[in-house]
Amino acid sequence: MKKTFLLLFVLFYLTPSFSQDSITIGTKHHIYSKVLNEERSFWVYLPPDYNNTKFAPAKYPVVYLLDAENNFHSFTGLQQSLARGPYAMTPQMIVIGITNTNRTRDLTPTAANEPAFYDKSKNSFPQSGGNKNFISFLESELRPYIDSHYRTSGYNVLNGHSFGGLTAVNILLNHTQLFNAYNIIDPSLWWDNEIMIKKADSIFNKKDFENRSIYVAMANKTNILQDTTTDMARGIRKFEKLLVSKQPKNIRWAFKYYENEDHGTVPIPAEYDGLRFIFKDHLVQVKEAVHDPSLVEKQYAKLSKQTGFTFLPTESFLDWMGNYCLERDQLDSALTFFQMAETAYPSSSNVHLSLGKTYEKKAAKNKAKL
Repeated sequence: MKKTFLLLFVLFYLTPSFSQDSITIGTKHHIYSKVLNEERSFWVYLPPDYNNTKFAPAKYPVVYLLDAENNFHSFTGLQQSLARGPYAMTPQMIVIGITNTNRTRDLTPTAANEPAFYDKSKNSFPQSGGNKNFISFLESELRPYIDSHYRTSGYNVLNGHSFGGLTAVNILLNHTQLFNAYNIIDPSLWWDNEIMIKKADSIFNKKDFENRSIYVAMANKTNILQDTTTDMARGIRKFEKLLVSKQPKNIRWAFKYYENEDHGTVPIPAEYDGLRFIFKDHLVQVKEAVHDPSLVEKQYAKLSKQTGFTFLPTESFLDWMGNYCLERDQLDSALTFFQMAETAYPSSSNVHLSLGKTYEKKAAKNKAKL
C-alpha cells in the first residue's frame, strides 16, 4: 500500500513537467454579410513579425485564399517558409482564408443548369450563379473589414482553385483593381459553355490591366470520354492562347502545365510556383549585398517596378543584415543597413539602439588606429 501511495505521489508531482503548449497557425473569425444575407467565417494567419515588439509596427500585403477549409494549413506553411529569413523569396504576408457555405452558388458567374461535362447523367448544379454577390461581399464588406482591423499595405493577392479559379478570372476581367495579383489554379473555365473565355476574348483587347500579375496553372487530365467542346483542359488552353494572341495591356503573366499533377493534387505546387512568380524579384543575393548594401535598394526598386507597388525591405531583414555585418566587423556595411532601417522605420527604438552600437564600435576602432 505504501509503495502504491508513493508511486501515485511521484506521478502527481511529475505530471506538470510534461505540460504541453499549442501550436497556432491562425484564428477563426465571423462577419455578417448583408450582401449574402448570412454569417461568413474567415481564418486569419499573421506573419511572424506582425506581433514582434522588437520591431516597429509595419504594414503587410494580404493573400485572400478561397476554399480555406481545404488549403489554409498548407498555404500558410508554404507562405511562412517562402518568407523566412534573409533569403526570403516573398514578403511576409497576412493570409485571409475564406470558408464556404454554398460553394457552387458563390463561385460560379451564371446560373447554368445543364449537367457538368464530366457527368451528363444529372443536373450537377441546381444552385449556381451567385458570383456577383460573392464578389460584392469581398469588395464592400470583407476587404474593408480586413483593412480596418489589420495593418495592411494595400497589395492584395487572390488565390483560387477550380471554381475558385473561375472566380479569379471573373474578378480579373470585371473587377480588375480589387486585387493586384491572381494565382489561378486549374480554373473551371468550361463553365456555362466557356462564358469566361468569351468575355476574355472581348475584354483583353480593350482594357488596361494596370500592372496586374497572374499565374495560371493547369493540371493533367485523365483521358475519358467527354464533351470536348466544354472540356476543362480545352478551356484553360483557350485562355492561355488568348493571353498569347491578345497580349492584354499591362498584364504580367505566366502559364504552367503540371504533367504529374491532377486536379486534386495541383494546388500545393501551383501555390508555391505562383507566389514565386508574383514576387519573382523579391530575393536578395545576401552574400553580395553584405559587401554592397546598395544591392538591396536596387532589388526592391526592381520588385516595385515589376509589381507596380512600392515594396520595402522589412526591418527584421535589415536588422539581420546589419548585425551580420557588425559581427564580422564590416562596420560601414552595418551602418548602411541600419540607416536604411532608420529611413524606412523611423519610429523603431531597435534601429536607434543598433545605430548607437555601430557608431560606438566605429569610434572604438578609429581610436585604436590612432
